[in-house]
Amino acid sequence: VLQADVKYAPVPDGFSIAADAGSVVLRRITCDIVGASFKYGKFPKLPLPLSVKGGYLDFLYLDQDMRITSGNRGGLFIHFRPDFLDDQIILNK
Repeated sequence: VLQADVKYAPVPDGFSIAADAGSVVLRRITCDIVGASFKYGKFPKLPLPLSVKGGYLDFLYLDQDMRITSGNRGGLFIHFRPDFLDDQIILNK
């Protein structure tokens, strides 16, 4: 199992206050890998000398059940809340 420890922070000009209800509209966050490790079976966890700074994620879509982001290296990430995904699978059977 490869595990990365990532530090997320909003970019100062990457968010604004929505006019409708005063909610925050987030557009971009920075993502820095601050540590990593590798573990296989019963062997001890092996720390890896990995540190990468300067990454970011742009929010393409965000609601209470789903988040779609695009990374600075071209990756597209789609995240669902587990309950939402389970409900969609049941509805489409």
